[in-house]
Amino acid sequence: MIERGDDLWSQINFVANQAIRSCALGILTTDALAQQILWEWKAQCKGDETPSQGLLRRIALRMCSRALCEAWRSPQLEVRNAAYVNLRRYLERFWGYTRYAYRLQQDTHAAEDVLHQALEELYQSITCNPQAGPGDPASFLKWAQTILIRQAHVYIQKRDRDSCLSIENKQELYNEIPSDEQHYDPQQQIERQELHQILKDAILSLRNHNYQQVLLCTYFADMDESEMASLLHVSVQEIYMWRYRALRALRKKPEIMQFLQVWRE
Repeated sequence: MIERGDDLWSQINFVANQAIRSCALGILTTDALAQQILWEWKAQCKGDETPSQGLLRRIALRMCSRALCEAWRSPQLEVRNAAYVNLRRYLERFWGYTRYAYRLQQDTHAAEDVLHQALEELYQSITCNPQAGPGDPASFLKWAQTILIRQAHVYIQKRDRDSCLSIENKQELYNEIPSDEQHYDPQQQIERQELHQILKDAILSLRNHNYQQVLLCTYFADMDESEMASLLHVSVQEIYMWRYRALRALRKKPEIMQFLQVWRE
């Protein structure tokens, strides 16, 4: 029998804690996951062999994947929100290890675009079908990774097509910006109140009221995603999607994106 003071239990407990921090915060507890890992290992072990760290990690991630999938499919909004936050954090970390992250590192918005497109695909799939996802919930993380990689591939294809624009066309687009705005330095040339009004006007110029609300809450009320979701009576997923789409719409105005960056800083 393994006691809580044993080295093996300490090792299992450590692995469980790391796995939960990776993709199951608020969904599983360390103690509960450690017990599941122990039971699973006992079912697999032969004799008195000691499990490797790698084996314990694989068991832990499969169990976290299963729990995350169940939370993603949950009818309870609070549980789905927790799943979304965990999945987003997991895919952000996974993205850094992909070859696409290196290929797209010079593209300012690439990582954000690919991640949100993947999350939107996941969100839309579960919205259309409450049981969407892999047949084996333990493969949910791998399934989500595949979607992220596919979106990265799509992004690169689109980028390559767009790069076929001629230098002349790009120059025309640049020349449409007034000369004073081409060299505009908001930190040196405008006061904070003026910047405040410029940002507010830009946000209110968006046609979608939900997009306006999310950006106003983000930049002027300093609210986080959970607070906005509660205020607007929607899921955290929708808050992320609205904000992403709103910022994407504002990218058509480079000077406004510059102001937004300054405001965040």
